[in-house]
Amino acid sequence: MRTIDPASLPRLLELESPPDVLYVRGAVPVRPALAVVGTRRADRGALRFARELSARWAAAGVAILSGGAEGIDAAAHRGALDAGGRTFVVQAAPLEKPFPRANRRLFDEVLAAGGGWLGETPSGEAPLPHRFLARNRLIAALADAVLVVQAPFKSGALSTARWATRLGRPLFAVPAAPWDPRSAGGAHLLREPARPCLVAEDLEAALGRPLDAPVEAARVLRGELGAVYSALGAQVRHPDDVAAEAGLPVQRVNALLTQLGLEGLAGREPGGWRALALAAVEP
Repeated sequence: MRTIDPASLPRLLELESPPDVLYVRGAVPVRPALAVVGTRRADRGALRFARELSARWAAAGVAILSGGAEGIDAAAHRGALDAGGRTFVVQAAPLEKPFPRANRRLFDEVLAAGGGWLGETPSGEAPLPHRFLARNRLIAALADAVLVVQAPFKSGALSTARWATRLGRPLFAVPAAPWDPRSAGGAHLLREPARPCLVAEDLEAALGRPLDAPVEAARVLRGELGAVYSALGAQVRHPDDVAAEAGLPVQRVNALLTQLGLEGLAGREPGGWRALALAAVEP
């Protein structure tokens, strides 16, 4: 386990209360990233949907984020592993005692596949309820889009959804029978502000890539170049905004954006730049 400065993942600094320090085992999340969340007591169809959708997007080079819980979370992580992709467990417990213990084998597979565990809970602390709610803000902040597959009204997934809305992340929910208490919270989100997700392709615009895009091995970016790339996403961003998030002068950011463009990692469009290809950022 190691500690990193949350500023090395600039999207965390968009939070009203970013973590003071981040504990990490394995890799840190790459972008684009999709958060897939939902109830621990999901039905079989919801579990299959979460697993298959996560597998398809992981195969397309998108990192899958979730909280490691039983149910939808575990199905999302498992789907990414099925596809040989990378997935990241955002923990509410200390990393030396990942929670739940029943999923330890799954968590070890996540590390072996090049993914990671991360969280802000110090060693020796207990995974108290308030830590799970705090953890949900990290999931939303690190994601380019958030998908709620199945969730009742009293669900941590709805906490993640609220953070996604607050942070301006595209939010999706899977339509379901409103009389099913396991799905009532997610169905309510479709009134506003979530968009429906019926098939994996519904997320293409939010993630900034076609589902069948060819995937190459991720390039590892460091230093200033990594900071600028981390500040980009699926949506177009003005260089001034990138500079503010990366903590660099605008002139320097423009030069680094040009370099990313020459390497095929970013594209210039009216109004600014956006990420085009998969890269990992090493803190």
